[in-house]
Amino acid sequence: MELIIAIIIVGLLLVYTSFSWGLVLFKFWGWFVLPVFENLPVLTFYQAIGLMLVIGLFHSHYITPKEYDMKNEMVSRLLHPWVALFVGWFINALIF
Repeated sequence: MELIIAIIIVGLLLVYTSFSWGLVLFKFWGWFVLPVFENLPVLTFYQAIGLMLVIGLFHSHYITPKEYDMKNEMVSRLLHPWVALFVGWFINALIF
């Protein structure tokens, strides 16, 4: 039973991180990329999610066992996209 719950939690976490980082890329694309490179196509939300998944394939996620802390890992996975989005929003507000 614990294994099933763990699999469900990991699955929900993967969906959450995909959607949240997809939203960050979607907003950053509109805020920072399109004003500079006007000939690039507009990126849809779902395309941004797919692009983030492709980028994730090339990103190393190796954690040594002694450094692993589940609470810190969960909190960082939940908060990092929103911190990045806030920083991007702030920079966008200053620039434009």
